[in-house]
Amino acid sequence: MNSEIIDTLYRSRLTLLEHLKSIGYNTTPYEKFSPKEITEMVKAGPISGSPPALQMELKKEDNTCLVVYTLGKIKQKLSNFTMKIIDPEETGFDPKTTELIIITLEPIAPNFHAMAFECYNKHNTIVRYFQAASLINNPLKHTLVPKHDKVPKEEEAALLKDTYSKRFQFPLIRFHEDPIARMIGLLPGEIVKITRPSLTAGECVQYRVCVP
Repeated sequence: MNSEIIDTLYRSRLTLLEHLKSIGYNTTPYEKFSPKEITEMVKAGPISGSPPALQMELKKEDNTCLVVYTLGKIKQKLSNFTMKIIDPEETGFDPKTTELIIITLEPIAPNFHAMAFECYNKHNTIVRYFQAASLINNPLKHTLVPKHDKVPKEEEAALLKDTYSKRFQFPLIRFHEDPIARMIGLLPGEIVKITRPSLTAGECVQYRVCVP
């Protein structure tokens, strides 16, 4: 395993832990690690393409986020790879309380988006795929990325009333395909508030609705 891949895994792991901590997950068990430790984790050897030592299982309240790394190529076997993880009979995976994040070295192609929607639509399971290189820096903190906030379910009715809008009159944002929607875990039907700086008004607020 070359040093560039080790560095990518290390930095992407830092970004992911920072983000998961910001949304309430307990990251303490996984925070103390170094590139050397990542190297040793990789040397531990993959099982079905996914080194167990690189996996993380984080908790917040009654929810769990399972993070699975794969160093092998999974694009051509994505369905089998994913279904094996979320099979409750084989792994005990509970889609009601657990979301899955899969980190790969491959670029995220259209079939990854399709598989994420299939998991959500047919199996009621939240699965998100990320290329490790895309998480070297936190995309939510990029200077050109405006602030994105999910609108809580209990606030949606008041928002629609105040804006004299129906849900699908808002501009669209694509589920999983949009990198920011994927990062914040936006699901079809949910509304996101986007706040941009404005030279005249101070800030400009827009809303989008997530669609498949």
